[in-house]
Amino acid sequence: MTRKINHKFRKIEIPFPSNRLATIARRVINVDKELKTDQVQRTLTVNDNKLEALFECTTARMMRVSVNSFLEMLTMVTRTMEECDTL
Repeated sequence: MTRKINHKFRKIEIPFPSNRLATIARRVINVDKELKTDQVQRTLTVNDNKLEALFECTTARMMRVSVNSFLEMLTMVTRTMEECDTL
């Protein structure tokens, strides 16, 4: 059964020092797909030096869970960049 997307979160923009680092973050985060693809659609794009995230979910609860998970992954990625890459 396909569920109707009722909740859209237009968009989170995360600035990075460079386009290269924003692209690395997008590639790393995209490896982990959403677990409930019938309920959550996450689109990540890079525009200049900004990582842009768009979420579309069937419920407000799924929106909260998905955005929270994304922000946790983003925190891990940026901390790793700080330790391992020259920003």
